[in-house]
Amino acid sequence: MGPLTVIIDQIIEEVLQYSPMQVHPGIYRYYSEAYLTQRLVEKKNQRRGFVLAGRKHGIETGFFYFNAWMLGEITKELEAAEQDVAIAVLFRDTDGTNTAPGDIWSQKTSSMNEGFKRADFTKGVPMMPRPKSESWFLCAAKENPYQHCVVLEDLSGNDRSPNAAKKMLSEVLGGEANSERLLTWLENNNMNCRRLAEEMSSFAKFYHRLVEVLRQI
Repeated sequence: MGPLTVIIDQIIEEVLQYSPMQVHPGIYRYYSEAYLTQRLVEKKNQRRGFVLAGRKHGIETGFFYFNAWMLGEITKELEAAEQDVAIAVLFRDTDGTNTAPGDIWSQKTSSMNEGFKRADFTKGVPMMPRPKSESWFLCAAKENPYQHCVVLEDLSGNDRSPNAAKKMLSEVLGGEANSERLLTWLENNNMNCRRLAEEMSSFAKFYHRLVEVLRQI
């Protein structure tokens, strides 16, 4: 289980009053970017007149649209096969740079929503930090947690940048901000998701959408 799965599990426990990770960890399913891409290629090869991203979903955002579309279809197939209800959370970093359009986060998030809609799947949740998930953890782990975190969403998504979110988080954690170190931090520090949502709009978008979907099931 990665650190973002732990956060998802915390929100589920907050809403549904139980932790799937503790009760039945196998309930979580993971599909890699490569798997979703391969599924798209196979679909393209099987169908004539396959519609590509086009003007509405250009190269910059079409990738997110297609990922959400494929994940939505996969989740519907799981629901049918297991006769159960499922939620799809699609995680992707924004990875914005100073040269990227100012609204690229909104464009990519909207593309995810459109992809879930294309799959006719109503329980899709975009999980897109701005610029990267390290900024969320930085808000919670810094010396004055959950305060003045808006500026963290404007950090560089380039890890080689002097003001990169990952570099700043590594300094706060006292070592490389990898999954193992973040999991250890989560074990020792409860992430306050509500406060984080109040501070960072990208987390708020994910948090409120996940809560909305959980209340529907």
